[in-house]
Amino acid sequence: MPLLFFAALFLMPFSHALQRGASVTMTRDTKLEVFCAFMLVLSFAQDEVLWAVVLTLPWLVWRAWWAVGSVQTLRHAQWTAGDLAAASAGVFPVIGALWLTLHQTNWPLFGFDPLIVMLTAAHFHHAGFTLPLMAGLNAKARPGCWTRFSCVAILLGVPLVAIGITCTHFGVLKFVEPFGVTVLVLGALGVAVSQIQRGLEKECGALARLWFVVSGVSLLTAMLLALGFGLRYVIPNFALTMPQMWAIHGTLNVFGFGLCGILAWRSVKR
Repeated sequence: MPLLFFAALFLMPFSHALQRGASVTMTRDTKLEVFCAFMLVLSFAQDEVLWAVVLTLPWLVWRAWWAVGSVQTLRHAQWTAGDLAAASAGVFPVIGALWLTLHQTNWPLFGFDPLIVMLTAAHFHHAGFTLPLMAGLNAKARPGCWTRFSCVAILLGVPLVAIGITCTHFGVLKFVEPFGVTVLVLGALGVAVSQIQRGLEKECGALARLWFVVSGVSLLTAMLLALGFGLRYVIPNFALTMPQMWAIHGTLNVFGFGLCGILAWRSVKR
């Protein structure tokens, strides 16, 4: 949960300048998003189910409003892979927000363990946010086959992983999960390479270049771990345990890739 809260309280609000081309300063939208995220955090401190659900609703409504705005930005875009990836970074999190609200109802959602519901929400707040955002930024900055492929693979891989986990849960089409993880990992590797390349160039300051390299290396490591976990039914020896994945994979994605990546791109914009 702390990693998910960090995305809601910090990563998303302070990436507005990257998503909508706004100023890098604290805007009214940023303050409103932080407030909604704070309500979300408070919901997990409630003992009563009703209050726990009600306090998640501002975040759900905010993410839905932001998703509509992200789709509307495509009206004036060229519908390139980079445009679609950047817009999806505003759309995917609303699915995660919905799963958070469902988690707080304590209903046995399709028989899923509450932990799986929470991890699904986290998936759409991280893999569904920072990953397509960075992919879109790289594709817009350096259009090419590699960056376009990364965007397409991530756009397909994020929902495929969620669908695959659902299929595995119900014991059907078990190949979907490893296939989806493989597609997502391939797209993420493209983003990792692009981030590292930007860090090795001298177009920006030394600190921004360091952030780019840390972001790329962190993503590369995290997604190799995700690939091993996604292929656990095929090659079990390469997979970490679930607690290890939370600690290592999650931390690398949130702080190494997400935070450093946003700081690097904000520095470039500034």
